Amino acid sequence: MFGNPELYAKAFPHFLEAEQFGTNQYDLSAFTPARLHPYYTPRTTTTSTYAQAAGSGQEKRKKKIKGASATEVARDRDKESKTPSSLPQASRRFFASRSNPSPHPFAQGIATSFPDIAAASLTESNCLFQKGFIAKVNNRGAVSLTGTNPNTPAESYAPYFDALTRRLNQSFPVGDSPWLTFTQAPTAIQLASHSIPTHILPDDDEQLFTFIKNSIHNAKAVTIGSARYLNND
Repeated sequence: MFGNPELYAKAFPHFLEAEQFGTNQYDLSAFTPARLHPYYTPRTTTTSTYAQAAGSGQEKRKKKIKGASATEVARDRDKESKTPSSLPQASRRFFASRSNPSPHPFAQGIATSFPDIAAASLTESNCLFQKGFIAKVNNRGAVSLTGTNPNTPAESYAPYFDALTRRLNQSFPVGDSPWLTFTQAPTAIQLASHSIPTHILPDDDEQLFTFIKNSIHNAKAVTIGSARYLNND
């Protein structure tokens, strides 16, 4: 704020300089606040008036724009207005698997209603993060929540995983196969998931590699190095 009379006036309205500025009586060309904050340290030893500093900055800006192409100016403006990039979905996802993996008969209902149940649970726990989620239930009964806020990672909700798990188990019948505690989706490894029905896959590993390689490359433009069955059956 030092060197900017308007900000200085707002920060220290009881000072003489601020009173003069508010009544248009203060000479901006001589703006050098006499009462500096005790922790304020000038960046340089050279003193200059407010008008000189402001004029110098404007002159540099004019020279920069004058010597730059339209593309460079547009690029500089994009950099200044650039917002934080959105997090990948995996970084915003956490899930709870069943102790005995198996489909849940009410999977569609869970996917539809649990986002609101989770939001209510977070509100009761005084969670200050955004409470919008997309829920999915896979064919092994695992429930996943993906945050709709592109800048809030899943780890932000980690302190509430236990409460969310309890609410999930209380809200839907699970019998002797309850859901385990929510955990973050893995993001520290190179992992790709591609849905290909197992009944159309070739039995031989070599043929499997060719089939999988082409399919994944067509879908994601990524070339894999190998593929094999983990179980012979």
